[in-house]
Amino acid sequence: MTLPIAGWYPDPEDQSRLRWWDGLRWGALAPQHATPAGAIPAPDFERSPRPPAPSEYAVGVIDPPLTGRKARVANDRATRSANPFGYAGLVLSLIAFIFNVLAIPSILGLVFGAIGLARAAQLSGQRITGFGVSLAAVILGLVAGGVFFFRVAQLFG
Repeated sequence: MTLPIAGWYPDPEDQSRLRWWDGLRWGALAPQHATPAGAIPAPDFERSPRPPAPSEYAVGVIDPPLTGRKARVANDRATRSANPFGYAGLVLSLIAFIFNVLAIPSILGLVFGAIGLARAAQLSGQRITGFGVSLAAVILGLVAGGVFFFRVAQLFG
């Protein structure tokens, strides 16, 4: 059995008065209105809530721009997501200065940096491309490889 929706209905005990129906049980009586004898007032149905129209949205409410450390972290995160190859190349090139076995980290840093540069060229219309990170990876990869080969030349020469 379905019950009527919440609203003001004629009182089942006294048809000349209105009573609130909350959807499950009867509530308080409404104040007595001066109605002609025998006339039943039309119930005042509640309107269902509606979402605000687009014209009622708050206009001009903008989050304040990020500054300081939060801005640097957001920019760094955007660079990593836009061009992960450049970032991986930079990390590998930096690792090559500490631990460069057979020049593999420096070569991988150089390769990933070059891929990052190509990816940055594809993203040229966007604000964050990762070009600087990729360029740093290529330069540091070359320097780390050069240092490796210089040490090998000193060792065997």
